[in-house]
Amino acid sequence: MRRALKPALAAALAAITLPFLAHAAFGDETTVTAPTAQVFPTRTGIGVTWNAVDASNYRVERKEGSADWGNVSGPLSADTVSWVDDIIAPGTTASYRVVATTDAEAATSAPVTTTRNTTTPAVGDIDRFALDVDPGGTWLHDESTDAVTVSAPSGGSRTLSAGTMKLRLPAFITGPGNYTLQPSELEFRQGDHSCSASGYLSVTAVAYTATLELDTLAASLRMYDCGNSPVVRAIDLRYHSTSGYQALSVTPEQYDYGKVKYSVAADASFVVKNTGTDPVRIDGVSLTHVSFPFRFNPDAPHDCRQTLQPAATCTVSVQFLPMSIGPESDTLTITDSTSLGRHTVALKGEGIAVAAAQNVAVQSTYNGHTVNWRSQQTAGGTAVRGYNLHKYLNGAETVQWFPVKESTDDFVFVEPRTVPGTEYGVSLVNEVGEGPVSPRLPVPRAIEQVVVTQGEADSRDLAAADQFGHVVPFPPDPNSVKAKQAVTTSPDGQSLAYVSGTTERVLWTQRVTQGDIGVPVKLWTSTVPVTHLAWSPDGTRIAFQAPENGTPCVFLIAATGGTPLKVACQVSSPSWTTDARTLVVSDHRSTPSRLATIAAAAGGARVTTLAQTAEVADGRPVRASADGRYVAFGDGSTVRLAGTTERRSPSLDSEVRAIAWAGAERIVALTASGRVYQLGVNGGDPYMLNELAREPNTQRGDVTWQHPGVTIKPTAAVMGPNISIPFDTSAFPAGTTFTCEVKGSYVPAKRCTSPFTGTELRSGNYQVVIGGAYRDITVDADGPVARMTGPNYQSSVAATATLTVSATDPNGVASYDVQYRRATSAGEYGVPVQVWTNTTATSMNLAVAAGYEYCVSVRAKDKLGNLGQWSAERCFSRPLDDRSLSLATAGWTRATGSTFYYGTTTQTTAYGKALTRAVQGKRFFLVATRCPTCGSVAVYAGNTLLTTVNLAYPTTHKQVLLGLPVQSTLFSGTLKFVSASTGKLVQIDGLAVGRT
Repeated sequence: MRRALKPALAAALAAITLPFLAHAAFGDETTVTAPTAQVFPTRTGIGVTWNAVDASNYRVERKEGSADWGNVSGPLSADTVSWVDDIIAPGTTASYRVVATTDAEAATSAPVTTTRNTTTPAVGDIDRFALDVDPGGTWLHDESTDAVTVSAPSGGSRTLSAGTMKLRLPAFITGPGNYTLQPSELEFRQGDHSCSASGYLSVTAVAYTATLELDTLAASLRMYDCGNSPVVRAIDLRYHSTSGYQALSVTPEQYDYGKVKYSVAADASFVVKNTGTDPVRIDGVSLTHVSFPFRFNPDAPHDCRQTLQPAATCTVSVQFLPMSIGPESDTLTITDSTSLGRHTVALKGEGIAVAAAQNVAVQSTYNGHTVNWRSQQTAGGTAVRGYNLHKYLNGAETVQWFPVKESTDDFVFVEPRTVPGTEYGVSLVNEVGEGPVSPRLPVPRAIEQVVVTQGEADSRDLAAADQFGHVVPFPPDPNSVKAKQAVTTSPDGQSLAYVSGTTERVLWTQRVTQGDIGVPVKLWTSTVPVTHLAWSPDGTRIAFQAPENGTPCVFLIAATGGTPLKVACQVSSPSWTTDARTLVVSDHRSTPSRLATIAAAAGGARVTTLAQTAEVADGRPVRASADGRYVAFGDGSTVRLAGTTERRSPSLDSEVRAIAWAGAERIVALTASGRVYQLGVNGGDPYMLNELAREPNTQRGDVTWQHPGVTIKPTAAVMGPNISIPFDTSAFPAGTTFTCEVKGSYVPAKRCTSPFTGTELRSGNYQVVIGGAYRDITVDADGPVARMTGPNYQSSVAATATLTVSATDPNGVASYDVQYRRATSAGEYGVPVQVWTNTTATSMNLAVAAGYEYCVSVRAKDKLGNLGQWSAERCFSRPLDDRSLSLATAGWTRATGSTFYYGTTTQTTAYGKALTRAVQGKRFFLVATRCPTCGSVAVYAGNTLLTTVNLAYPTTHKQVLLGLPVQSTLFSGTLKFVSASTGKLVQIDGLAVGRT
C-alpha cells in the first residue's frame, strides 16, 4: 500500500533540514527547482517526505542495489509532500529520490538511503519524561511525569512537553541508534529557565505516522553544559511505548552534617530506590576521599547489591568524623546502569572544637609589663565569646574575663608594677567551651625600654613603650615630681634625668632600674625652659639647652648637681660625641645654621663643621649615635643622617619632635602626634622597624632609650702607647663578662675587666669598645725631642764639665736621661755610661778625667711616659799632662808650679828639641804657655808637618788650649812637637786628643 501526504503539512515540511537524514542537492539548472527529500521510519515501511516546489506533479523513485531507478509511487499530485513505501521488505536497504515535473521539464532531488527496521516497533501506553540531574549549582532539578505531549514538526524540529519541561529535538530521526546533537538542534526548558546544549541521544525505538506525527519513541538523552554548569543531566523519554525504563533516586540528594565536635562521629543514612520499571544494576558505592573525615559507617555496611529490582530500596550509611577544625566536603557516588550512569549526594560538615588562644606573649619594661594575645572573632569553627587571663603568683591563680571585641587589634593587659614570680596564661572560650590554657609565661627581665614623657599632670607621666607598641605607665610613685618634660638616660642605664615643668623648671635625676624606682634628686632650678638633655658618655655631666635673653644657649652641669657652666650661646640641641669632651650642636653663629662639634668647655670653641646641606634650626632634635658614626636630626616628618640629602627615613605621620639612639644602629623617633617609631640604620637610609607607641598623645614631649650599659669613666684627652681605660659594669648582674677592643689597632678583641689595658699602641686616633660602650681616644706614642745644649767647647782643662739639656713635647717633658761614652788618646770609645736617669734637672756637672774625650747625649720622657730617642752627641776632651809626652831628644827640662796643668810643665829654649806621643784622633789641642818671650813649636803627624804654632803673646797665659788642624780622617800614629825657635821659651803643658 502506498500512502501520500496531502497539502496539510506542505508548509511545515518546507523548512525541514536534519542532520540525521540525507539532504538533497540542487539539480541541474532548470525552470523547476529540485525538492529536498527526507526519509523516516513508520510501523509499515519507509516514509519519504519533501518540500513543495513549483511543480505540476511528483513521483518517488526507488533503487535497490545495482538495479536501475524505478517509479514506485506513480504520479502524485502537486500538493502531495510525503509518501510511504509499505511494500519494501523489512531489513531491505534502498535509495529514494523525488522527481518534480512540469509539462516540459523535470527536477530530481538528491537520493537518500535508508534501511527498513527488521522489527516493527510496538505502540504502547507508556509515556514518561524524566529528568535526572547530578546535584550542583544550577537551576535544573529532578522531575518526572507520565503525561507527554508531542507537537507537529515545525522549523525542522518538534517539541516534547511534560510537566514544567519542554524538549526541542529534530523533527525526524532515521531510526534506532546513537546521535550527537549540537546546541542548535537541542533546547531544554524547565519552568522559566531554558538552555541550548549539546547532547547524546540514544534511540531504541521510533516510528512516525504517514501524517508525520510521532507514533512511538523510546530513547534517553544526556545533556552537557546546560545551566552554565558542566554537570551531566539525563532525560528518559517514552511516548506511546511498550519499553520499560530504569530510574534511580537517592534520598536525601545532599546532606549537611552541621557542626560536629572534633573526633566525634555523626551518622547519616541515604536511601537508594529503583523508581523505574526495569531492574537497575548497582556497579559501585564510593566516597571521593577514602580517608577521614567522611567514611562508611563500619557498624552499618550498605546493602546495595548488584541488582536493584523495581520499587526496591537499599541503604548507605556515611559517618562524618572531623579530625580537624573547619568546613569539610565529600561526594557519595552510586554508580549504576541508568542513563545518567551515576547518582551523587553532596556531603558537607564542619568540624568544631574548643580552641587555644593565639600569639600569647608577655613583654616587660623595667618596672611593668604587658600581656597581649591575638583578637579572634571565630575559632574552633564557632564564634568566640571571650578570653580568660590566668595569673599565677605564689601558688595562687586568679582569672580575669575579657569579652570578645569586634576589632582585630590585639588584646593588651597592662600592669605598671611587676611582682617577681608572676606568670600568665590565656584561654579562649567559644561556643563549644573553654579551650586549653596557653603555656605559662613568666614576666621576663627587661633589658631595655623606651621612656617617654606623657605630659600628664599626675605621677604617671613617665611611661615605657615595649617592643609590641604598648605604652606602660611607670608605677604610681608618691615621691615622683609631676609634669615631666625633657628626659635622658645615664650611660649605665640606671638613672633618668628629666625636667619638671611646673611654675619653675627643675632638673632632676632619679634612679630607675629593673624593679626599683628611687627618690628624685634635685640638681638645679631654672626660671627658663630647660630642654634637650644629654648625659655624657662618662656619666659625669649633663648638657642641656636653655635660653638667655631669648637666645638659645648650651650649658653643662655635673651629674651630682652644682652650678651650670655656660658653654656658648647661639647654639642648640646638644648631643655628646664618643670622646666625652665634645658636643654636636646646631651652630647658629654662622648663616645658615649648621651642625658642628664644639668643645664641651666654656666658650664652646668650634672643632669641626659636619658636612650636610640642610639647615638645622633651633628646636630640631639632634643626636649622635653611640659609636659616633652618625648624627641624626629631625627634618620635618623625617629623620635624616648628617652628610647627604639622600639619607633620610620614610616620612612619619607628623613632625619629628624628639629622637634617641638605641645603641649604634637603631633610632627611636617621637612625632608631634605622640607616636613612637623605631628605625633601623645599616649604612644606608634609615628604614622602618616597628611602631613602639601606636596610640596618639600630643602631650608627649621627649623620648629616650634606657638599657643597662657599661660606663667608660673619664679618660685623658691624650694617652700614651700603654692605655688604661677604667669602666663601670655595676648595671649588670654579677658574673657578666665583657669584651674589649681597640678599633684601628692590632690589639685583638678579648675578654676584659676594669681597667682595660692595651700596650704598644702607635700614635693616632682609636676607638675603644667595651661591651657596647664607645670611647674615642688619642694616643701619643712619640717621646720628646731632646738635645744637648752644653758644654759649648771642644776641650777644657777643667776637671768638671757643666752639661745642659732641653727637650720639646706637646704633652710636656717629665724627665731626662743623660749618658756619656769616652775614649783615651790612642783608643776607641767605651760603652755608654748613663749617669743621670729620670732627672728633672736641665743642668748637671760631670767629673771628667784627664786624657779622655767625652761624648754626651740626652733623651727625655714626656708626661705620658713616652721616652724619646737619644740626642746627637756633644763631644769634648780633657788634655793629657805634659808628663804623658815622651822626650824624644835631650834638651828638655821639667818645671813645677801651681799655675801649670797638673802642677808640671816641660820646657826648652833650644832649637830642634822634640816631644812625642802615640795618638788616634782627628782633632788635637796643644796645651802650652804663651808669653812675650815665648818661641814657636812645629807639629808633625808622623813625618808630615801639620803646622807651626807661635807661642808669642803680649801677655803671659798659662794652660792655653791651642787647636791644631783637624784631620779629615782618623790619624793613628805619633804626634811630634819640635821647638822651632832659638833662645826663646817653649813651655809644653799637655795634649788633648779627640776622635770626632
